Amino acid sequence: MTTPATLPAPPTPTHPCLRCGRPVPIQDSLCETCNPLGLKQPAATQVHAIAAGGILFFVLIMALVGRAWLGGVGPFRGAIGGVAAAADGGLVVQLTVTNDGSTGAATSCRVVEAERPVGGPGQLVQTPIVPAGQALTFSATVTVFGDQVRDLAIDCRSP
Repeated sequence: MTTPATLPAPPTPTHPCLRCGRPVPIQDSLCETCNPLGLKQPAATQVHAIAAGGILFFVLIMALVGRAWLGGVGPFRGAIGGVAAAADGGLVVQLTVTNDGSTGAATSCRVVEAERPVGGPGQLVQTPIVPAGQALTFSATVTVFGDQVRDLAIDCRSP
């Protein structure tokens, strides 16, 4: 007579230790090496709440730092002083940018066709640093409009 073969016990489900990655039983969070005193294991909601709290705290700190760093910058106003054909193609545009803020800064201005100020083709121009409460005039070459002189407009934004 043969004895029935016993089936091996099914494997115990495991997952990685939260600190080191060793396999631990599913009901535990840390292995014996990472938790030698057998302290109570943190709940998954505890771990997630700490992570979410850290992210929210970081976003708050970044908002405060950004506000302090960019405070007093702009608004900027721009005006086109003149347009001429460039020797190597494109147009040379004379721009005057005014910084109405209390801190000097550079900004980006969008040069567009005067008859199509919204949604038409345009080119961004980076300004030099404009001192606080002052205007700065400079020239830039734009190539998106070809080399035919035309009326242009400018829209400057705060950073």
